[in-house]
Amino acid sequence: MYSFVFALSQVIDALIPTFTIFVTAAFINAAIEVFNKEATMNDLVLPIAMIFAITAYSVLSGAVMKLIDTSRVIYFRKTLVPEMIKFRASLEYRHIEDQKTHDLIWRVFPYIENTVWNMFTQVVEAVSLIIFVLGITGTLFTQMWWLAVVMVAAGVPIIYFAAKAGRASYNADRDMTEIDRKQWNLSWILIDRENVEERTVYGYGTDVNDEYVDKFEFARKYRLKINAKNFAKQKMVALLSIVCTIAAILALIPRVFAGEMSVGMFIGLVNAVIALSDRLAWGVNDMVVGITKSREWLKDLTDFMKLETIEGATDEPAKNFSFREIEFINVSFKYPKTEKLVLDGVNFTIKKGMHYSFVGENGAGKTTITKLLTGLYDNYTGEILVDGKNLREFSHAQLKSLTAVVYQDYARYRISLYDNIAMGNIADFDNREKVEEAVKLVGLEETVSNLKDGLDTPLGKVLAGGVDLSGGQWQRTAMARCVINPAPLKILDEPTAALDPVAESTIYRNFETITRGQTTIFISHRLGSTKLADIIYVLDKGKIIESGSHSELMSCDGVYRRMFNVQAKWYAAEASDE
Repeated sequence: MYSFVFALSQVIDALIPTFTIFVTAAFINAAIEVFNKEATMNDLVLPIAMIFAITAYSVLSGAVMKLIDTSRVIYFRKTLVPEMIKFRASLEYRHIEDQKTHDLIWRVFPYIENTVWNMFTQVVEAVSLIIFVLGITGTLFTQMWWLAVVMVAAGVPIIYFAAKAGRASYNADRDMTEIDRKQWNLSWILIDRENVEERTVYGYGTDVNDEYVDKFEFARKYRLKINAKNFAKQKMVALLSIVCTIAAILALIPRVFAGEMSVGMFIGLVNAVIALSDRLAWGVNDMVVGITKSREWLKDLTDFMKLETIEGATDEPAKNFSFREIEFINVSFKYPKTEKLVLDGVNFTIKKGMHYSFVGENGAGKTTITKLLTGLYDNYTGEILVDGKNLREFSHAQLKSLTAVVYQDYARYRISLYDNIAMGNIADFDNREKVEEAVKLVGLEETVSNLKDGLDTPLGKVLAGGVDLSGGQWQRTAMARCVINPAPLKILDEPTAALDPVAESTIYRNFETITRGQTTIFISHRLGSTKLADIIYVLDKGKIIESGSHSELMSCDGVYRRMFNVQAKWYAAEASDE
């Protein structure tokens, strides 16, 4: 509807200038005849009425189109934007970690609803321009055919150079994408409330601001150089249309004196030719630049839409999912665009109802195991079996329902505390009783009781009435989100890495108590939680080099024992129990 109304208005706008030629000619000729007493005032009524109608349409159509455009923006944001966000959310995880994909998204996504609409309007405006040009030149052709040909020919170089300018301008944006993203990140460091304490304490604001200015100026000067060069070429060519306009007016004058053209028609044509010249010199140029940039944007959009997606990525987790045994059989994995194996022939088993711990130095491959278990990557070799079924054969809804993870960089959502926890089980989001139970299990009761609006208190001071939680309270919130999730496998992937070793050990112990009888995996490069595990897997350079219980591994003179003894001073209380 919006598109049809806009297209119709553009067609009418394109026809009006040609119509105006004849209306203007009729009015002026009638006025001259009235002045010479060759006609009466009644002969002016129709031309004046038509002029009034054209003027009224111009005023009213502008107001109506603004109203329609507002409705169109709302409609696009409700339909197009959610679909594109859904597509983006369905991208394979490897694209999320790819710098080129981020650059592509940066160019495609901002204000996509306006970009798509602008593309449509540019096409419609191009059709409108063709109608406008045909109307003016067609009328001019009836008076002096060769002049019409010259005016059209004058537009060819303008279109050519405008197209080159559009491509150059968009390529400049492509070249500067990474710089633009870095500049945006720096600006966020300078203005984000989360960074205000460190900005004050370390005083890095000036240095970051200088770097921001350097990148801003580099991008600005780069674009300015290209645009200035294009502008100079375009305007030099635009002078050609001005010369043609002057020539057209001078060529029409003799026909007026010869009586071959009425004064009204001459004035109407002069106004039309000037309008045509203006459209050729400025309107056509801007329109072609816009169309060319949109064409380049379409190439980026096409590349974006070609990115591989995961079927069912946005589906809700499946219900009542369970397992008896998970097996990694000779699993090897390396990240895209790298050659180093992060996992190298890994074999292990996870059995229902048992606690496991994966330990090893940073980079040993512990978190990568989590990424494979959760289905973020499936380009591994070997097999991952869940009750004998290949993990790749599970739907994404089933993969989501298999695990609940508390990551090292757990999310801190600027929404209510209730929503922060309840989103752990989106299928039962409104079950307040379960949220309250999770609050008790992770020890957040006192925190909730001290909040003005309890569970409904917004978190983060960017919201009205919002409060900040301490680091420990945020950790417990993330764990409550994990606890409330019905997934049969719970994973703690170093969410306490920022804590001291003893505090970390306490958190793991509390979580083990909460999840007793369930299947859990603790991942850490520190060993305070390992005694809680039934089985410990020790990783080194992508291989499992030892496995067994804490007592079994301590009885051997292996890597685990040496690691534990090195860290023993951190866990003096636990060590004294040995």
